Amino acid sequence: MIRSIMAGLISWELIVDEKKKSIANHHPRIGAIFIKFYVYFLCLFLSVFALDHSKAHEFWIEPTQYTPSDYQLEGHLRVGQNFDGMALMYNENDFETFKILSGTKNEKFDVSGIIGDVPALDVQSKFSDLIIVYHETKDKFVDYKKFQKFKDFVTEKGYSQLIDEHIQKGQPEEYFIESYRRYAKSLIAVDGVKGKDKKTGLLFEFVLNENPYDLESNFVSANLFYKKRPIADQLVTIFSRKSRGDLKIEYFETDKKGYVEFIVEDGREYLLDSVIIYAKKGDPEKKEPIWHSIWASTTFLVPERTL
Repeated sequence: MIRSIMAGLISWELIVDEKKKSIANHHPRIGAIFIKFYVYFLCLFLSVFALDHSKAHEFWIEPTQYTPSDYQLEGHLRVGQNFDGMALMYNENDFETFKILSGTKNEKFDVSGIIGDVPALDVQSKFSDLIIVYHETKDKFVDYKKFQKFKDFVTEKGYSQLIDEHIQKGQPEEYFIESYRRYAKSLIAVDGVKGKDKKTGLLFEFVLNENPYDLESNFVSANLFYKKRPIADQLVTIFSRKSRGDLKIEYFETDKKGYVEFIVEDGREYLLDSVIIYAKKGDPEKKEPIWHSIWASTTFLVPERTL
């Protein structure tokens, strides 16, 4: 399902399915070719739409099942706000990395797909127990037409000091560009719960110190790493829910070791989010980015337990 500000919730999968039937019935010879290009351009259109509306919005991997009964893995790449967002299609032109790492051994494999696939993650797992799905986008860009939008964004993400820095540098207060890149992880338990979260090699990532599917208490902790080193004094936003209407948002700050600890509840789905924003040596007159942000997220479920 795709959430559109203008049109509400749309089932684009249903639209494509109906289009396939129509083409197959009337033009069977060209149907397959047309459908391929139809899906491609629909993917391109929705990617642009998501880009226009995704600033100060989170990006995360949302499995359809965190504890699948078989080895079939399905999950959406979502961009949105308050743990609710539109599903993005599989498009290899939009990402640098999309892999699955075993939580019990040093093995991984690429997530493959066909452009236009929704959910974007739809593969058979080669591993059992805890697995780590991770994804790195390519750089994308946002054009700030108004300074207020930038001020709201950096304030929300814990970087309000950049407002004065922007002004002191004499940067334009309208029509300037920021580039951004996103790094997402998700922990899934496949036919077992053994294993642990680990570094994947992403530039910016959370690493949980406990396995959420095999907890011995109601506490989960994580370390936040930037360039493989812990990052201190970094705002971490934690979203959690049991259902779409049951949203809880908490705010934490990493200590000197990049460490954060929080209480979890059985049956809740969690999204950890953090953003780093820094200046770039771009020329705004040449439409070069003068700011860059990187986003880290991790999702997981705490199953119902008997302690």
